[in-house]
Amino acid sequence: MARKGLGLAVLLTLGLMGWEVGLLWLLSGGFGPRAEALGSRLAWDAALLFPVVLGAAGCTHWLSRRGGRNRTTVESAATLSLCFLLLLVPVATGRGLVQRQLARTPPPAAASEGQPVSATPQDVGDESRFLCAAVAPDLSTTPEPRDSGSLADAAWAGVRDALVLQVPVFPLALLLLLRRRSRPVTSGTRAVVSPLALLVLVGASCVWKSDGRRPAPDVSGLAESEGGCAPGARVRTYAVAAAAVDLPLNPHGDHMPRGLMYILEEDLPALQEREPQPLVLRANAGECLVLRFTNRLATEPAALRIEGLRATVRGSGQEGGFVPGTSVPPGQSLTYVLSLPEAPEAEGAYLLHDSEDGGEREARGLFGALLVEPAGSVYRSTETGEPLRDGSGWEALIDVPSGQDFREMALLYHAMGPPEVADVRSARGELLPLQDEMAGPFRPGAFGLNYRSQPNFERDESPEEEDARPANARVAAPLLLRSYLGEPVKLRVLHAGSAEFHVHHLHAWRRGQRAKQAPASAFEAPRLLSPGSGLTLTTTGTGDFPTAAGDFIVHCHLPNHSAGGEQFSWRVFGSPQPRLAPLHGAGSTGTGD
Repeated sequence: MARKGLGLAVLLTLGLMGWEVGLLWLLSGGFGPRAEALGSRLAWDAALLFPVVLGAAGCTHWLSRRGGRNRTTVESAATLSLCFLLLLVPVATGRGLVQRQLARTPPPAAASEGQPVSATPQDVGDESRFLCAAVAPDLSTTPEPRDSGSLADAAWAGVRDALVLQVPVFPLALLLLLRRRSRPVTSGTRAVVSPLALLVLVGASCVWKSDGRRPAPDVSGLAESEGGCAPGARVRTYAVAAAAVDLPLNPHGDHMPRGLMYILEEDLPALQEREPQPLVLRANAGECLVLRFTNRLATEPAALRIEGLRATVRGSGQEGGFVPGTSVPPGQSLTYVLSLPEAPEAEGAYLLHDSEDGGEREARGLFGALLVEPAGSVYRSTETGEPLRDGSGWEALIDVPSGQDFREMALLYHAMGPPEVADVRSARGELLPLQDEMAGPFRPGAFGLNYRSQPNFERDESPEEEDARPANARVAAPLLLRSYLGEPVKLRVLHAGSAEFHVHHLHAWRRGQRAKQAPASAFEAPRLLSPGSGLTLTTTGTGDFPTAAGDFIVHCHLPNHSAGGEQFSWRVFGSPQPRLAPLHGAGSTGTGD
């Protein structure tokens, strides 16, 4: 009977290890650490799980003998499952305490935000929380150790995560017990030695890589320690926060007092002094991107979801972080590691947004964009032409190693919610008045582009009253797209995820001109944007658009959206302008300004 219990324990342990790997694949969206990096974790998990399963098998046998009757296969499997759970909880709690202590050691020093560095092959760090949640409770990714409630936190994590590993125990035990009863064992020794040899082989092939300690700090291997970066990949890191802000929308002082936004951590001190723009990050195709997301809101949860790209996620909060995009409570963090595709088709715009809470936080401004550029690209400032300190900003000059350089502008269409919800107020703090046109009621200022809204309606106050607005009222300059005649331009157009559809449209005739009669080019044609979608529109600057310098209209073509605020200008210059750097060899051939 002892040999049978040992064989059952070995087979059940192997089944649980398969469940762990499947769970990792599922939770990471099909993308996970490399097999060689998972080996040592599998070996350590097997070393912990095997005694637990063996003890559960012994407990089941003892209860069966004490009951004085033969239990059915279903009863035996259920008893084994319950014994396993009761024995696993203290093991998970103990490992949680050990890992919590190890988490107090300082993390590797961070590379400069937004700048690429080279990755070197290292271990996967704490990605093991996805490998085996039951024996790897959450760790804090913040440098400050949590001294209070660590025992209670670890105990709760052990109970909660043990339930995850408990899921396959009953069906696996039932399957193994049915198989054993339907096919008598002819050689007890062979029944034990074969699966035991397999388990030893799996562990011996990889356990030599692990000494049970955290990898040594290494700046060049930062993303490898987070998990998911291929050896030798260029690594780019950003520290992103969700923050509350009073969002100014236009020069009139209209604003969203309860606005939210993503922002780089290093820019948080100047949040109230700068004109907000949606966070736009850049990385090159083939790079490994590490996004450290922290909820800096005072009381609300916040989430970060990356549409269209697979990521490995690592969380610190006991209340979230299991699935990419899950919200985390204030002060907690998630780290996303994205191995960006190398294919040229991966170039484009990807939405960053809070997809939870019915889109309410998203409507208040919690969205941004990730722009994947051609491999090897260098980003330069549109004002000075110098290399950007990091890869953020809604506009940039992009130098590519092969092919045509281009000017890039990211346009994020968004809606602040239906008229009964949109909290858009004047500089005096009053809700902007409802308007009712042929397409139905709407609130001016509730439709915007890049946190800017230029509603077209008759204002109640006179110009004198507008000038007498509160001294602390924040204003924002209108959004103005700028380029030089003859420059190649790429517009990265995104729908910021709310329920409203948008139709991006460029009027390729100058303000004051009559509409031209020629058919619209592909660049000028209206483009429907569904929630969360994005597209790239390209102009070569050689006859398609623009054909002359001047101001052109960019707006949403849906009824009420333009009148509600989504209408802006694209100004094309034919001569050099201050604080507008041209692309190399472009921007000086046109006439007029």
